[in-house]
Amino acid sequence: MTHDGTAAGALLAEAAARLAAAGIAAPRREAAVLLAHVSGVPAGILLADRQRGIGARAAAAFRDLVARRATREPLQHLVGRWPFLDFELRVDRRALVPRQETELLAAWAIDEARARGARRVADVGTGSGCLAIALARGVPGVRVVAVDASAAALSLARENVREHGLAGRVALVRGCLVEALGPGAVDLIVANLPYVAEDEHATLEPEVRDHDPREALVAADGGFATIARLVDRAAAALAPRGALLLEFDPRQAERLRALCARRAWQDVVLRDDFSGRPRCARAVRPAEPVGAGEGDAG
Repeated sequence: MTHDGTAAGALLAEAAARLAAAGIAAPRREAAVLLAHVSGVPAGILLADRQRGIGARAAAAFRDLVARRATREPLQHLVGRWPFLDFELRVDRRALVPRQETELLAAWAIDEARARGARRVADVGTGSGCLAIALARGVPGVRVVAVDASAAALSLARENVREHGLAGRVALVRGCLVEALGPGAVDLIVANLPYVAEDEHATLEPEVRDHDPREALVAADGGFATIARLVDRAAAALAPRGALLLEFDPRQAERLRALCARRAWQDVVLRDDFSGRPRCARAVRPAEPVGAGEGDAG
């Protein structure tokens, strides 16, 4: 079969070489994703049918995207959408690009919500809305309050919520942590908060350091301050036997476990990520919440 235009294989080889030189870890795969984006042909077909012709306009658009990716602009931003669990989200500079680790948190939160018969859930630090949407899709009848301090992030989350037809079940609220929630307002809180230390921000990959919102990445006290504030305050917003689930830096595991013990959280469980390091935690509301500054050994 003959094809008009530049052969896909030639374009992919040229792009992969340029991306590899720029330090991209998976240059061939990323080149195929970008070519699929501009051509409308699935990446698998492009990789299998290397003689497939790509028209001049698509080839020019592809080369432009490859040039931008070579400057370490995130692949996800270039294509504008990215999968999360079994659905897709719009992604851009307004919020963090959802990570695989957060899919683990989402799956655990869905299981917890189902097991507890949760009807009201809060997603604190919603960003793109990935966790709120996952819960609303995965737990029939649940209503989600998605909270974020960033107006820009909430605007992106709103677009994603509407695209998935969930505006009637996901309420978007601007606020800090659980301040917008009343006492005992929800059965489950899920959170992916900033946990990068301030002095580590400069060492992050350029895609993250230069394109993700700094306030969504970095926290004081070695990256632990925002998580600690949530652990201090979340119990008051939970119904009896409600649960808190959150993501954290594996190096913070022992600090988190100790803080939960001081605040009398119950049934604390940590789960590992794909590399076998602790990444997500679940803690059940204490019978009598212990406030910040109480119960500390020193």
